[in-house]
Amino acid sequence: MPLMQGRMQALIKKFLIYWAPLYIYASFIFYMSSLSHPLPKISIPYFDKFLHLIEYAVFGILAARAFKSSGREVLYKNFTIFAVLASVVYGASDELHQILVSCRSCDFFDLATDFIGGTIGAIFYGKYCAF
Repeated sequence: MPLMQGRMQALIKKFLIYWAPLYIYASFIFYMSSLSHPLPKISIPYFDKFLHLIEYAVFGILAARAFKSSGREVLYKNFTIFAVLASVVYGASDELHQILVSCRSCDFFDLATDFIGGTIGAIFYGKYCAF
């Protein structure tokens, strides 16, 4: 029985260290997308795309970090691919979610920027942070 408890504690610790930050960050993105006017009007051209790029680069880093920590070989060995896929799928769900929010809309270019940001974040993590 103590061996089982130790294994369960290790799994919970691994979840809290590697997966919980990704889920918390995804929840933050969802919350911000739920607001009709999440930021003040900024008149810099394409500033919103820059924010999407940064937002999803962080998402890509957190996703790569989580997949890299996986005990499943297919996830561990292909963590960059899975992080990019998670970024684009979550970005698509975020854009679809915005259809339901007043004063917000679904934008293909936002999704493209989410994909690029997630890719940059996942590659950055793979190159500079993964050991």
